[in-house]
Amino acid sequence: MKYASAEIPACPGIIKSVNEDFRVFEVPLYEFSGSGDHTLVHIEKSGISTFEATRRMCRELKFKERDVGFAGMKDARGVTRQWLSFEHTNPESFLALNIPKLKVLEVTRHGNKLKRGHLSANRFEVVLRDVDAESVPHARATLELLARRGIPNWYDTQRFGRRGENPTAGMAILRGDLEAYFKAVLGGPGLETDAETRAAREAYEAGDIEQALQLWPRRANQERAALNAVQRDGPTWKALKKLPQKLKVLQVCSVQSMLFNKVLDERFDEYDRVWEGDICRLANGADFAVEDAAAEQARCDALEVSPTGPIYGHKMRMATTRSGELEQRILNDTGLTPEMWDVGKGLSQKGDRRPFRFIATELGAEYDEAERALSLRFTLPKGCYATVLLKEITRSGEDLAFSSQSE
Repeated sequence: MKYASAEIPACPGIIKSVNEDFRVFEVPLYEFSGSGDHTLVHIEKSGISTFEATRRMCRELKFKERDVGFAGMKDARGVTRQWLSFEHTNPESFLALNIPKLKVLEVTRHGNKLKRGHLSANRFEVVLRDVDAESVPHARATLELLARRGIPNWYDTQRFGRRGENPTAGMAILRGDLEAYFKAVLGGPGLETDAETRAAREAYEAGDIEQALQLWPRRANQERAALNAVQRDGPTWKALKKLPQKLKVLQVCSVQSMLFNKVLDERFDEYDRVWEGDICRLANGADFAVEDAAAEQARCDALEVSPTGPIYGHKMRMATTRSGELEQRILNDTGLTPEMWDVGKGLSQKGDRRPFRFIATELGAEYDEAERALSLRFTLPKGCYATVLLKEITRSGEDLAFSSQSE
């Protein structure tokens, strides 16, 4: 990962192995009506993912996981608040839930299901610990620089799976190579850090599915579901159908994320510079083709517009000239074509554009010298990663120390 703040000294610090040091508050896109067929549930979860939270709730309520609506996924590492939607359910049943690591904060009704992207922003409260007082000015200087230039809009590592397997699995789906898909999900023992699970992955790669099932930890619900599907139907589309749809969509989308990162990497030194042929985005979300780069650069410097990169899909609008050539080359290097994103089975991706930078608001930093703790607060647009901002401050690369508390 490249850093916009590379010339500013780092402010080393860690997030302790307590979820309370990393808090996220989802800001809804609109006010809920209070009436309708959908029950909207505001939850607080600690140390579990959005997928796991919905799984636990659905298990208690006998509700289908695929029918749960949510605006965005929240990482397992931290205390996070978000809204979920359930159609044709009794609101009172949610208030009676007693689920470990999950609290129901409030319940209301609305006329439609929550869908991905139906949020305005996310507010963060993060505590960096073991921070030396002399490093605090470096953190403040980094925040000032990022407020001025914008923050490089990387997709961070959590997008790609615990072992980085999501893009490999997603690429296999796009290519229709189901044997490669299940190998990515169930094989790869060399990438596995847990000894028990590594043995299970070795058994799968050796072709011993029964042994892999015996060895795989009971807590690994998705992997065990995949093993059972392959045991019944082989590595086929029929087996793939048995796996959670949200997981498969995430895997396909992670290919888009990986390729966006490749484009951003190649033009990183100019992520806040407008090129001829760019497609820029206004603050209101509207995109437009650049005809006069010099004129648009002034608006870019004022944070009014930002150049965008490709979220590849079968209907994505490509940039032109120099920008378009870069986007086409990155796509060609994968062997993919736009048509391959129209994979069907609920997994097709039309594509989109994503700004090369994002703007953080409500930035603040307070230092407690006695505790050697730097408390940060900021609000980010939807789809942007707080960890990217934190890594700019700590310069810690992939080693930013988050809680990895088990589910």
